[in-house]
Amino acid sequence: MKMKQMLGYSTLFSMVVASQMVMAYDFNTQTKNATSYTKQANEQVYKELDFNNKTAFADADRGFIAPLLNKGDIDGVFSATAMNYMQDKKAPDSVNPSLWRHAQLVNRGGLYKVSDHIYQVRGQDLSNLTIIETDKGMVFYDVEYSGKALKASIELYEKNRGKRALVGVIISHSHADHFGGFEGIYAAGLATPEDVKSGKLPVIAPEGFVEEAVSENVMAGNIMARRAGYQYGNVLKVNEKGIVTGALGPALANDKSSLPIPNKFITKDGETVKIDGVDFVFYLVPHTEAPSEMVMYIPKWNALSMAEDVNHLQHNIYTLRGAQIRDAAAWAKYINQALGRWGDKVEVQFGPHTWPAWGNKNVVEYLKNQRDVYQSLYDTTLRYANYGYGPDEIAENAKLPKSVFNNWDNRPYYGNLKNNLKSTYIRNLGWYDGNAAKLATYPDAERGKRYVEAFGGEQKVLDAALKSFNKGDYRFTTELLNNVVASNPKNQKAALLMADALEQLGYQDETTLTRNWYLAGAQELRMGGNVPNNLSTASPEVIAGLPGDSLMPYLGMTIDQVKAEKVGNHVINLSLKGDKQYTVDLHNGVFNTLGEFQAKNADVSLEIAKPDLLAFLAGKTSMDTLVKDGKAKASGDAKALDKLPGLFDLSIKNNMNLVLPLQAENRIK
Repeated sequence: MKMKQMLGYSTLFSMVVASQMVMAYDFNTQTKNATSYTKQANEQVYKELDFNNKTAFADADRGFIAPLLNKGDIDGVFSATAMNYMQDKKAPDSVNPSLWRHAQLVNRGGLYKVSDHIYQVRGQDLSNLTIIETDKGMVFYDVEYSGKALKASIELYEKNRGKRALVGVIISHSHADHFGGFEGIYAAGLATPEDVKSGKLPVIAPEGFVEEAVSENVMAGNIMARRAGYQYGNVLKVNEKGIVTGALGPALANDKSSLPIPNKFITKDGETVKIDGVDFVFYLVPHTEAPSEMVMYIPKWNALSMAEDVNHLQHNIYTLRGAQIRDAAAWAKYINQALGRWGDKVEVQFGPHTWPAWGNKNVVEYLKNQRDVYQSLYDTTLRYANYGYGPDEIAENAKLPKSVFNNWDNRPYYGNLKNNLKSTYIRNLGWYDGNAAKLATYPDAERGKRYVEAFGGEQKVLDAALKSFNKGDYRFTTELLNNVVASNPKNQKAALLMADALEQLGYQDETTLTRNWYLAGAQELRMGGNVPNNLSTASPEVIAGLPGDSLMPYLGMTIDQVKAEKVGNHVINLSLKGDKQYTVDLHNGVFNTLGEFQAKNADVSLEIAKPDLLAFLAGKTSMDTLVKDGKAKASGDAKALDKLPGLFDLSIKNNMNLVLPLQAENRIK
């Protein structure tokens, strides 16, 4: 009996001590210093990598001509000055030293000479602007994310190299940081929209570019832009406890993007396009870094660009902002094919991110090392999977060759190694690892309620989480507290401690994107949600400029099918001015369209321009007004058209919480 009493007292004493620990912890919304565990973790990095190797610093500065205009600062859009705070300083405790070193390399900018005919503006945006001088003009290769940033880059080039006619634009792939700045061409007076539409200015892109750009930046653009704000650190302060670098470049400009519609598409390997006396040879590399992507060789100068398939870092197999999972095996294959085609003659490799590589020997070794990263990721994942390892187990336990993954050019500054192993598994085998328990998993809120109840209440979960935090186990701290936050976001102590744990994980991370996610998640928890968001890839201007073949699926995605079901079935013959004719079959609430086709027995026929159609569907104007003003023509049962406004959600909020539960005002009613 006495023994039982003693055990009871012991248990009670432990509970009291734990509760006192929680009471003693300073729960507040301020950012914290690195803990002793974080300092130790970051100090260990110096022992694992060769920080005495300074070759990359010489290469990053090679060919420097002039600094960015206004030191690279553009009010409200980009501040290169702010992003240079790490130069010539030792890594602070709050930043992984390897990531700090990489930031010192990419957070610098200006106009650079790559070779006698190729120049780059680096550091004005996440992407480079490459200017290829031809016989009488110049060709732009990728045009940054922001139109304002591109205009500044053009002005820097012209100030130092003089004005030249723009005779072509090449867009390497379907990601917004490579085409979003296109409006800057117009702002700089180098071309007009009519020059592009008519084909006077060749705008060249790989096949599938428009479809994939719309799929990623418009169809999923709202949630992707929100997640991009966290991934690229646009919601963070620029300092050693916030954003350090964008890894591919200093940072993503805080601006809207545009969507150009190319007038020339590369559809076959080895296709050669002559622009102003210079041959450009293109090869398609789909489903590597982007679903639609191409690489380029210029025989005249033995110059190669592997687009974004080659960088001075390990890239994403799956990007945390959300996109299709990429094919690591295909990625390695295409780099290997480039070695086969041009390995004996290439003299320079340049790309839309980071800095070039020069000299045949160096370029070949660089390409081989990058190839080995993606081949190793694929082979290792499938090998472990065939032994029965699941994706999480592979990410934690896979043994990889140090000669590949400790190479500075292959470090995980942008693509997180564990994430890449997991996503390679999922691309090839799906999310399910064969454990039937995973099929029965509850969503966060429901799982959280049950975990908290099983623990014996929120206080006990908080006690256990603080115990983990004080041991430096920030991963388990986060996992425990996510159950409380998901089920009861009003528990501020849980939210604040979870924020502190995420912050320490961010301080230790070598990957800029996961660092930013951890720190942005911490910020959301401390703010209580509603983190501001200025990024947008699906602005009203972009939507209005979509080709009809892209606009129709977008409208289908935005329709409330439950509301639409109630208005009945309707067939509409739609003619978009300056575009195509479509049959719209609103059937069972589903918005179906068929291009280049008009139904014989349509309920109504409508001729209208895309901006006016969008204004009508958004309820900003009536069909009667549009018809009276000569902006639309309608025949048949025009009353069927009056049922359409209110069915389409053309103003989805883009401030959604990503860590805390989704706000009530953001939920679909």
